Amino acid sequence: MKLLNTKEGRLMRSDYFAALVSLIAAALIMLPLFLSAKTRTGENEIQATVKIEDSLAFRYVTCTRAAIIYTTSDNDKCNLCIETLDGDVLYNEAIRTMGRSTRVFDFLNLEDGTYKVIAKKNGKSLERAFTIKGGELVNGGRAVVDPIFKVNGTRAIIELPNEQRKDVVVKVLDAKGEELYSTIDNKPIFKNFEFGKVEAGLYTVLVDVDGDDYLFDYNKQ
Repeated sequence: MKLLNTKEGRLMRSDYFAALVSLIAAALIMLPLFLSAKTRTGENEIQATVKIEDSLAFRYVTCTRAAIIYTTSDNDKCNLCIETLDGDVLYNEAIRTMGRSTRVFDFLNLEDGTYKVIAKKNGKSLERAFTIKGGELVNGGRAVVDPIFKVNGTRAIIELPNEQRKDVVVKVLDAKGEELYSTIDNKPIFKNFEFGKVEAGLYTVLVDVDGDDYLFDYNKQ
């Protein structure tokens, strides 16, 4: 009986050792999959550093009123002006914003003609022209609403109500100008691009609104 117990004990220890070896081997096989899963969930991803180009959007609110939207990624002071084509200043305000600043103007008392909205900062300027005809704002061939570019984490978002149902082309280009994404639509535009897993480099989101081009840069480092 003792001999039988000894053999049984040896067999039990042998089975236990074999099972332990199998578990260790399985764990080693699964380890790369666990590491890969962590990378896919974003734990080991390189976070994007986003630099948004300043933009100046002009939204037609009513036949005489418009909203001017200035978007920036820094806190530098900017001068927002409304001028005639001859350079006469009708409005000037120093604004400082981190993100977006909106001013709504009523152009009811302006004479017929073409005017400029200008955002001036650090020796550079952004301009949007608008025209008054018959006491009302006219489109002048540009998009009634300029596209808005904004960033939420590693996502870049393009919004455009496109109420006139113009043909809108949206593209994403890499630093070499190669096309990574392209679409065309004549409906309201809302595009959400995820840059969390792309390689480091400069990417450009191009929006073509019925022939008017808007370029927005996304720099991932």
